[in-house]
Formats: sequence, C-alpha cells, structure tokens
Amino acid sequence: MKKLALALVCFVSVAFFASCTEPVANPEPSIAVMTGENYIYDGQTIDLYKDYNLGFRVASNSQTLKELASFRLETKLYNGTAEDVRPEVIGDTTMTISGSEFVYEETVSFELAKSGIIGKVEYVATVYDKDNKMNTMTLTVNLNQAEDALAEVDFEWYRLGNNQSGLEEYGLYWDQNAKAPFAQIKPLSGVILYKFESSVWEEVVLPSQKAAKFADGATTAAMYNNVDVNLANGTYDDVIGTRMPDGTLHLIHVTSHRVGAQQAAGRPIYIYGQSK
Repeated sequence: MKKLALALVCFVSVAFFASCTEPVANPEPSIAVMTGENYIYDGQTIDLYKDYNLGFRVASNSQTLKELASFRLETKLYNGTAEDVRPEVIGDTTMTISGSEFVYEETVSFELAKSGIIGKVEYVATVYDKDNKMNTMTLTVNLNQAEDALAEVDFEWYRLGNNQSGLEEYGLYWDQNAKAPFAQIKPLSGVILYKFESSVWEEVVLPSQKAAKFADGATTAAMYNNVDVNLANGTYDDVIGTRMPDGTLHLIHVTSHRVGAQQAAGRPIYIYGQSK
C-alpha cells in the first residue's frame, strides 16, 4: 500500500507541474527579407527598367514549432512623393504553404515616365501558421529614373524612280529594287548597318540599353532587303540599326509598306516604321 500511495503522489505532482507551464510570449512565425547580390532592401532607391531580386524567408516559431499555413504578398504603388498620395494595389498574391520554412522569390522591375524620384513601392508580406498566428513586415523602395526613356519617332521612307527621301538621316539609301523585287536598302559611306532580333525593339527602353545591344548581340549587314515591293502592301516586324560616323546610334523598326498608284516616273513606294 505504501508503494501505491507513493506512485499516486508522484502522478499528482507531474500533473501539477505540467498545468503550470507558461505560454509562449511571442508564438507567431518569423519573417525576414532575403539578402544578397541585387536583392532589394528596405529604404533602397532603385532605378526604373532594371531587374532586381525580391525575397522573403518565413519559418515556424522556434518554440511552438507550428507548421506554416499561408503566405501573402501585397504590392502597393505610390505614384508621387506627396504625403497624401494614395496607393494603388498592383499585386496581391496569397498562397498555401506547409512545413516549417518557406522562401518566396521573384524578379521585379518598374516602368514609369517621369524623371527624378517619382514615387515608391511598398511590399507587405504576411505569414500565418496552422494556429492562425501571424507575422507581417513591410519593405519600401523608392523609384528613380536614372535615364530618360528613348522616344519613338515615326518615319516614312519614300522612293519614286530615282527620287527618295527619309533615309539619309538614318545613314541609309535605297539602292534599287531587285530579285522579287525587294527593296535593297544599304548604308551610306562610313555608316555601319546592323540586324537585330525582333524582340530587341521592346527590350530597348533606355539609351544605355540601346548602346549595349549595339555593342553585344548585333550582326552587321551589307544590306536590308526584306520589304517585297512587288506586293501592294505588307507588314513586317524587322529591327535594324545604324551607327553613324559620329557614333550616333539609330534603332529602326520596319513595320509596313505600301505601293501607290502608277505615275509617269513609276509607282511610288512607301516604307513605314519607328526609330529610337
């Protein structure tokens, strides 16, 4: 009987101490901004039209060890610097997650038209665990346009007989029409002609980007001859470029052509597009 009584006392003591365990003061999961090369950080000023890395690392509470349940990232754009500027929500993503750790990463870039400090972007990241305990943090970056964006200028190239116009300012001349016939457009003396992939037109926004494309990834050519003037009209998505003798660079997007009505000197031909 004495042994039984002793065991009972021990059981009661264990139960008493277990019921007196103090609750965790801060049971929420953790959240932190990812750091490293090209990762944005709070308070940073970033340039428009450039790619940056954005990342958050979340983890279960080190004491409760509760599994993670969801992660939400809300992105707000403040277009301006006045105190009363109201944000525009430009992104709001919620995802179901699990386990004790989760990493969110993406590449971000922004395009706006004004120069100088033009506003800011606010990222609000929130994590919940299985007990619905949550933690949130805000990362704010300022937006800066280091360069003015290139302007797109419409052009019209014209040829009737031996008369032509619109090409010389780009360092080009319309030599002849041949072999289908195709318009044979060649560089003037001292000018270098380049051919690019069509995607380059949309990729190049800033002067520095244009210079980089001409320096790396461009193919030189003796002639551009993709416009078939035997057709009454046509559409194109051709990107070419010229480097002038003084170093000036022209990026040229040829988009269409048309052939006019017969005249005494022949049929006028028009080639259209944009340059920047």
